[in-house]
Amino acid sequence: MTNFLDLRQYLAAVESHGELRHVSGAHWDLEMGAIVELVYREAKDPKPVMVFDDIPGFPRGFRTAFGMLASTWRLAKTLGLPEDEIAPMQLHHNWYRRQKEIRPLAPRIVSTGPVMENTVSGADIDLLKFPVPRFHEMDGGRYIGTAHAVIQKDPDTGWVNVGTYRVMVAGKDRLALHATPGKHGNIISNKYFAKGQVMPIAIVIGMDPVLWWLACQPDTPWGMSEYEAAGGISGEPLQLINGPFSGLPFPAHAEIVIEGECHPNEETDEGPFGEWSGYYANRGLKPVPEPVIRVKAIHYRNDPILTCSMPSVPPHTFTLMLAMADSVGIRRRLEEYGLPGVKGVWSNFSGSGGLFNVIALEQLYSGHALQAGILASQYSAEMGAFTVVVDDDIDPSNMDQVLWAMVTRTRLDRQMHVIPHCHTNSVNPAIPPDEKMQDGKKKMLTSARVVIDACRDLSWKEDWYPVARMSNELRDKTLQKWKTVLAGLI
Repeated sequence: MTNFLDLRQYLAAVESHGELRHVSGAHWDLEMGAIVELVYREAKDPKPVMVFDDIPGFPRGFRTAFGMLASTWRLAKTLGLPEDEIAPMQLHHNWYRRQKEIRPLAPRIVSTGPVMENTVSGADIDLLKFPVPRFHEMDGGRYIGTAHAVIQKDPDTGWVNVGTYRVMVAGKDRLALHATPGKHGNIISNKYFAKGQVMPIAIVIGMDPVLWWLACQPDTPWGMSEYEAAGGISGEPLQLINGPFSGLPFPAHAEIVIEGECHPNEETDEGPFGEWSGYYANRGLKPVPEPVIRVKAIHYRNDPILTCSMPSVPPHTFTLMLAMADSVGIRRRLEEYGLPGVKGVWSNFSGSGGLFNVIALEQLYSGHALQAGILASQYSAEMGAFTVVVDDDIDPSNMDQVLWAMVTRTRLDRQMHVIPHCHTNSVNPAIPPDEKMQDGKKKMLTSARVVIDACRDLSWKEDWYPVARMSNELRDKTLQKWKTVLAGLI
């Protein structure tokens, strides 16, 4: 169990572990983003949480924080996993086992909480009273929603969805919401607009990182309560307030909550914005019309913390988090299908997380590797550009081993497969901008996916060429005899 009441308790634990860095005096316009990008691309691991204060033009105490879940220890701490087992595949196996045991825990509705320390509404609303960053040099605006949760209620069933869809400031009391086709947030929005109804909405910023983890999950099934799942992971029910303006439940211990509404056929230009894939992939540098959020109220704590993500050319602040989430999500899908023999999965975050997925498989029958690869390739609209299946002697998180298997065990004319016409969406950077819109609306898009069977041919696997690698016995003997020499190296 994690038992963090709020973001502040979590950040205190991270700082005591030595994984938090304070920065004073950086400007909201590009400087914060540039510092974070430098750290996450060039600094040694573990990359710290970056907390910015004394931001020019804002009161001291109005802070931003980047990189909440960007180290293996922070992921283990958040998800209640062993903190001394934080190699990538240790994380994978531990979370794969633990998530099977978690049971949903219903939230508790309370009348008030710290997020209600300050409330502004009407003419007093000004979204830029917070130090909202402009992240990249070619961005078309300032983004208040990058490490947050969007709260919506399905008009047909009453199910409350908690998802992460980027949010741009479009005016002192207006926001632009970008949720790509196929996402739960986009489906819910379309239901309201098709009925000609106004959609209530809430934006939650600065929450317990367990909830943000869940809000970002691409495999969360329709109808599942992220609030209940967060309670199950944490071991304590979330405390929620029913919003006085929207009626939507939001965390009582959040840093900032924005309540508003979206009206049918009301849109504004959104973007461009540098995407998680490392490109301006929506329509290049052209803005796209997106739904407007009319802000009705802002609630916030004293000295609020604005949580942020910094997407860019990977690695960036949430590639590791996506790699961990996607790898376990893919393995669960394979297991639900009934596919045996899966020994591990890793979504390599050098490929933006989800775009290059590797499955370690104990081959049990002919066609087993191809079956696993095809099933895994359909995991998500944005995922699975390349799916590689390797034998179970390969660590799927180790790209040196994966590439070795690909180039030495794959008969390219037989074991490389291109699957055409798979679902994708407008964030795909391989599709030209002019193919993404039709009559001013987003088109339904498809794209091919590649499955590579990098396993040894099952028909002569037992007679395969011997591997030039030390035995486990020799490794253990060498480590024991030369432990003084090897200390700190291995």
